[in-house]
Order: sequence, then C-alpha cells, then structure tokens
Amino acid sequence: MITVALPTWDARPILWLQLESLCRQETEHEWELIVCEEPSDNFAGEEYFDPYLERLKKAGMVNFKYIKLDRWVPLSLKWVWIAQEAQFENFALFSSDDYSHKDRLQVSVESLKDALWVDWNQGLFLDLVKWTTGMYKKRARGGQNLKRTGLFMSTKTELIRSIKDEVYPARGVDGWIRKNTGIKLDKVVQIDECPLALCTDSFNQISHHRKSLYADGAFKEPFYSTHRTIFEMLPQEVLMELVQKFKAI
Repeated sequence: MITVALPTWDARPILWLQLESLCRQETEHEWELIVCEEPSDNFAGEEYFDPYLERLKKAGMVNFKYIKLDRWVPLSLKWVWIAQEAQFENFALFSSDDYSHKDRLQVSVESLKDALWVDWNQGLFLDLVKWTTGMYKKRARGGQNLKRTGLFMSTKTELIRSIKDEVYPARGVDGWIRKNTGIKLDKVVQIDECPLALCTDSFNQISHHRKSLYADGAFKEPFYSTHRTIFEMLPQEVLMELVQKFKAI
C-alpha cells in the first residue's frame, strides 16, 4: 500500500506527463493519489483529473483526493499536509513535471519493507526550452555514495507526517526532509540502474539552478553527458505529445 503525493502549482500544461506515467504503473499493491494545488495562472483544478480516473483505477489506484488551497504555500509544507491525509503507510513523493517508470510503485513498496527511504541514483533530465539532456548521477566518494538525495523518492508516511519545523522551505526540500526525519544512510535503499523515466526542467519553478548544470552542454556535477535519449525513456505517444506541446517554445 502506498500513497502517491502529488503537489502541483502553476503546472497545467505539464501535469499530464506524470498522470500518463501513473496510468501505466504495473504493481500488485493498491495505491492512492492525493493532489494538492493552490491558485495560479496555470491552475488545473479537480476536473483536470477526470479523464484519467478510470485509467488510474485500472493501474491500481483505489482512492483519489484533491485538496484545493486558497493561497500559495511552500512545497515542503504541502508534503506534510498531504501526509496528514494519507491512509497508507508508504509515501511516494511525485513531481508534477516528471514521467515515472512503470514499476516505480512496485519497487518502492518492496524496498520500503526493510528501509525508511528509497530513491534512484541516476536518471535522465530534459530541459524543455533548450531541448537538451543531462544524466544525473550520484558519484561515490571514498567508497560511500554522496549524501544528496536521488530521484523518484519514497519513504514512510509517518516520517513526513511527524515533521514539525519553524521554517518550511520552497527549495532544497529533499535534503530538508531527510534532515527533519533523521533518516540515516543505512536505512536508505539506493537503486543504481537508470530507469525508463524522465525528469524535466524549465517549466517548473524550482529548477533554475539545476538546469544550469547541464542545459548548455557544459556539464557540472552531479550532471554528466549521456548516450541515453528521451526516445527510449518515454512511450512513443507520450513523447509525441511532449514534443508537440513544448518543442516549439
């Protein structure tokens, strides 16, 4: 059992990408989807999800909840609020502008049976404006993985629910969560293979520094050049829609 936490803001033109990946999940575990959204120029609204609900149910979703906020709040606080509404013990942190691999939920639930956190050590990023890619990789130093978090993160719902802080940041949220939950590296499952999935930049509001590390072709750690392409990461129909919506920008 796992809760898919999907906070979103100003993301209507790209939100469909993550929903398409959720419709293609292959898992034996039941899951719920909780969306949290506040007003913006690109407000989606609850009705945005209606065309996807039947497909999501076929992919294992047993509950859908939409939370509408009346003001902007930082991403970190939205994670905590979603956790308060979650009914399952496992908690998957989803981004509204990414495409998750089809076995993300299955692998996450299985990994969390003996761990408190699971993430992937590498993944392909696409800049939607310059249409360039970079491979995110956590490199080893002195025999230990970098302490920075990976991609496609999941943890225990109770850990997120228990966070109480005076400051809830809008950026650097991944590390903030690990710090406030006290998760040690020996309780982290780090998956090495590159998943058939995609993370995007430029449309979201928090990727400005990150895309500077790869989008111009001058790669800086933790981004590296790669032979992997978006053509192998996305189903053809999803890739075509992504190109139609963003390639002309």
